Amino acid sequence: LNAHVDLRGNAYCEKLTSSRGIIGELIPMHPDHVKPEVLSNGTLRYVYNDPLTRTTRTLQQQEVFHIRDWADDRFVGQSRITMGMDVFGVALAQQDYTGKFLKNDATPHTIITGTNFKTKQDEEKYREEWQKSGTGENRHKVKMLPYGIDVKTLSVSPVDMQLLEGRKASAIEICTVFNILPHLIGVDNGKAATYASVEQFNLMHAQQCVLPIAVMWEQAIQRDIMSEALHFEDCYAKFSLASLLRGDFATRTAGYAVAVEHGWLSPDDVRELEDLNPIAGGIGKRYFRPLNWTLLEADPVKGNNGTAETAAPDQLDSGDQQETGDGGQSGDAHALRAHVQLIATDAAGRCIRREVNAVRRLIQQQSQAQQLNQFYANHAAWCAEALHLDARRTLQLASQVSLRRTTLLQFFAAEDFAAAGAFLDHFAATGAVSMAQIATQGVF
Repeated sequence: LNAHVDLRGNAYCEKLTSSRGIIGELIPMHPDHVKPEVLSNGTLRYVYNDPLTRTTRTLQQQEVFHIRDWADDRFVGQSRITMGMDVFGVALAQQDYTGKFLKNDATPHTIITGTNFKTKQDEEKYREEWQKSGTGENRHKVKMLPYGIDVKTLSVSPVDMQLLEGRKASAIEICTVFNILPHLIGVDNGKAATYASVEQFNLMHAQQCVLPIAVMWEQAIQRDIMSEALHFEDCYAKFSLASLLRGDFATRTAGYAVAVEHGWLSPDDVRELEDLNPIAGGIGKRYFRPLNWTLLEADPVKGNNGTAETAAPDQLDSGDQQETGDGGQSGDAHALRAHVQLIATDAAGRCIRREVNAVRRLIQQQSQAQQLNQFYANHAAWCAEALHLDARRTLQLASQVSLRRTTLLQFFAAEDFAAAGAFLDHFAATGAVSMAQIATQGVF
């Protein structure tokens, strides 16, 4: 059906329903055998010339599932091939010329000068002998010319005509008609996907090519199938593009770690997304929340009986005004917290300076995105070792590093080094504090 939409602009299916109005089958109808007609009340009817029964039937709008491409009259979709007729015509003309050129043994037209034949028969005989000397088994053999005869080439060479460049340009134009990135069909348009940028190209393909097609299908299903069924009144059609938007394994696992840590995914939810079985015993269905998180309007404190109570907002000034568990005063805890934060900030500053200096050199050299990707391959592990992070906080740090890498890769792929420098300057001013917070999270 989607091929019918791409080639004809429309796809049709006859809906076969039961006596209760439930759709049981969708029977495709070839667009060449369907003629839609607009009625005076604004609805459609379809005249279908059935090639199997050789009969003509008229179907009402509620009997047909109709998928349409872009339409200027909102009733019948336009064929992209018809709208791009000039583009396809040039491509076919180039293909025909290439075929004829190769069929002629890729030999340019020639003219022989300096001849002085006595009769027309002598001229025809010499022409036939010349053609035979360059075809079949005589191809590429040395040819002898009588005295005074010269051979000149009339047509231009394929290189002068830019035959290959023209065919590639036509292929790129055809790709634009169907919203296809040229590198997906093996055409290099000067900005081919590399190891560093292939993920971004795949995202572009999903967003600019697949998503409009999915929306077209969703709207057609909602209009022609689900809107007429009462048991679908609270439902809607939606295609999942998650498989097309998946990042690399390191990026996915870092995102999963944040999702599980913040409680909006469980371990079993993550395993399902990775096509794995749930954890045995049902323990993977639990959801977690960081212990240092709570509601803004309430704060758990210890009561006199040792149980957790909820204090009103006006009963709490700050966490520093409470006594510590070992009998020490809050001022000591505050000083210790500030000291640890200072040490973590200093260690984080070394990590930030290493990253900023390395990326700044790549920007000054206007390096390729692949070189940037090579630096970030082990940077998160180096920072985790320098800050002595555990596994949970290492994943959190790796997630932030991956986000910075993705942003900078987009700038490098677009060769927008000025924007990359501005992003790096902002990160150099604020990155140490954010990294130190990850290092000290859960310490107090």
